[in-house]
Amino acid sequence: MSKRPKEVYTPEVALIEARINDIKTRIQMIGEKGRFAAGFYSGFVKGFMLGIIASIALLTLILLAI
Repeated sequence: MSKRPKEVYTPEVALIEARINDIKTRIQMIGEKGRFAAGFYSGFVKGFMLGIIASIALLTLILLAI
């Protein structure tokens, strides 16, 4: 059996690898924040439209009753 030599990272290579992992993590966090903001805005717009429609319907019923 031949023994494979262990990979030895120099400090420079380890630093570069750590920075790459840090950048990947930050990009993932930005994506999660963007997804949350999009969902929050969508819910806000839906709620606003429901409120406007309900207000118009209620106002119409009140005006027709008089």
